[in-house]
Amino acid sequence: MPDFDRTLAEQIISELDANGWLFPQFQITTENNKPKLIGVGGFSSVYEMHNLERPELAFALKVTGFERHTVSSEEFWSTGRIQWVLCDESRYIVRILDARELLISFDGDKISGIVDAKSESWEETSEALHLQFVLMEKLDGIIAKDRFRKAYLSNSALSEESEVLKLALEIGQALNLAHGYRILHRDIKLENVFWDPIEEIYKLGDFGIAKYTEDGNAETVVYTDGYGAPEIERRLYDYYNATADIYSLGISLYLLLNELRFPGSEGYYPKVEVQYDPEYVFPAPVHASAEMTRVIWKMCSFRSEDRYQDMAEVLNDLVLVGEETEVDMPEELVDQISMTTETFHQEKESDGNIDAEQKYIKTRAEIKEEQRILDSIYREGNVKYFIFLSLLFPILFKGMQADATEILNPLFWILPIAVLFESVLQRIKEFHLFFGIMTIAFAGLSIYETGLTFPHIVMIICVIVGCPLLTASSAVGTGLWMLMEYTGKPGFVEFFSRHDLGWIFLIVAMLVINRYFNLRIELERTTSLRAYLGVFVYDKMFLVMTAAGIVLLILQKCGVMTIPDIIARMHLVRTGIISFVGMVLFAWWDGWLDDDEPESEYEGVDADDSELDE
Repeated sequence: MPDFDRTLAEQIISELDANGWLFPQFQITTENNKPKLIGVGGFSSVYEMHNLERPELAFALKVTGFERHTVSSEEFWSTGRIQWVLCDESRYIVRILDARELLISFDGDKISGIVDAKSESWEETSEALHLQFVLMEKLDGIIAKDRFRKAYLSNSALSEESEVLKLALEIGQALNLAHGYRILHRDIKLENVFWDPIEEIYKLGDFGIAKYTEDGNAETVVYTDGYGAPEIERRLYDYYNATADIYSLGISLYLLLNELRFPGSEGYYPKVEVQYDPEYVFPAPVHASAEMTRVIWKMCSFRSEDRYQDMAEVLNDLVLVGEETEVDMPEELVDQISMTTETFHQEKESDGNIDAEQKYIKTRAEIKEEQRILDSIYREGNVKYFIFLSLLFPILFKGMQADATEILNPLFWILPIAVLFESVLQRIKEFHLFFGIMTIAFAGLSIYETGLTFPHIVMIICVIVGCPLLTASSAVGTGLWMLMEYTGKPGFVEFFSRHDLGWIFLIVAMLVINRYFNLRIELERTTSLRAYLGVFVYDKMFLVMTAAGIVLLILQKCGVMTIPDIIARMHLVRTGIISFVGMVLFAWWDGWLDDDEPESEYEGVDADDSELDE
């Protein structure tokens, strides 16, 4: 099979068209005796075709396969049927006319055989060319790139909120229909939104990786950088749902109203390390009203559960934006959306318990100030917990270690340095996984050379947990413990080791770490998956510790084994029980404080009060 460039690809397409292998009622439009190319995608090219009986009617032919990147035959026909069905029900979805799938063999540079992959049995080989063709209506793309690859809008009106709102409402209806059929588009982006100059409406196209789902959830990781939802791009969960499409549409609206600049970027290129940071707050789009900004922010929330949960809810709020900003919308469009969101309206009206906090909408300045306060609280909490744990760990190690001969081994001195470096990599999220594995492997070597110590256990656990503050404090705490052992100061700490009281500090450390993780969860500085796993582990850890302690005591009483000193000093039974009681008391204390506080910052304020109205 020959190597393909654009010229050879054009020759093959022309030959297929001339011999009736494409679509008999249509013909490739030529320009300078070559097929007229009207668009190029990631792995496909789009050519213009026209109807033989009505040459003035132009259509688009999407060709995939010259770059050896085709989907399976089953997937090709499945996604084609999806778009075919949906475009028949919605005028806001690009219309498909026909499709073909051909397997072409060659003798040198000449075509020697053609197989219609749909009607004939075939087997794909490396020597054959597998091409997939989709014939669809020809529409105008809303985004283009100049010869320097700089993106620009084909229609300058799309930089204005009124036009973007029209696009959002029309594409939103297309997406709402797809989701109603439990179909996820999975590739919402500006390149897949088109303008129909005849009907003067926007249409959603390219359902090439769309997915029908039995339960509304999908697992396959597919996305375009910058448009993909965080749970897909960051692999936060094992599955995702319609809220991922809502995120992608929100980013598309953000780009249109932000001069084609991704969040945290200066152009039409995403900075994923910024955009997908759970602590990053999107700046307001430069050409968006406060009302539109709030809708986009909610569509683009980092956590899927914080976004709109269905497109009907999005459409409802977009209509409200149009009403509040006095944007003229066609009555037909508003009527269609009213029908689409009728169920949503009924659900809202049936819930009569709408409090003042729900009625109050925060301004951008209030949101930024609230975020600044939360950031300040989190930073202060981090500093306090880091200092406390860094000082607590050496006392804990001293209480757990009867001797410290291992500090004479150079391998042990290198370990806390490596762990401290790993904490830095965990913070910047670069290479920390690889270096973390290497660090644990080095810890294993250190254990082999010096024997297992309590600092080994704590540092390994902290590296596995992956929390930068814990990893750093374990490394610093180990360094302080080594310094104490080397200098013999402060001597009073020997009391805890001599009288076997280290387990008390183990309980304190566990409760402090529990409080720190609660702070991260309350301030939403951890992913939902990590929060769930943290709570799950803590709930089970105390039970496991207690059970393990009882089993070990029984085995020792029966003479089966002798409990190692490092385990015996942990006193698993009493540590597990007392730690659990302490965690329950903390939870009760937090709940008691919450009960004494007002339910919201607006409690006791009349919704009709003039101050609230202002």
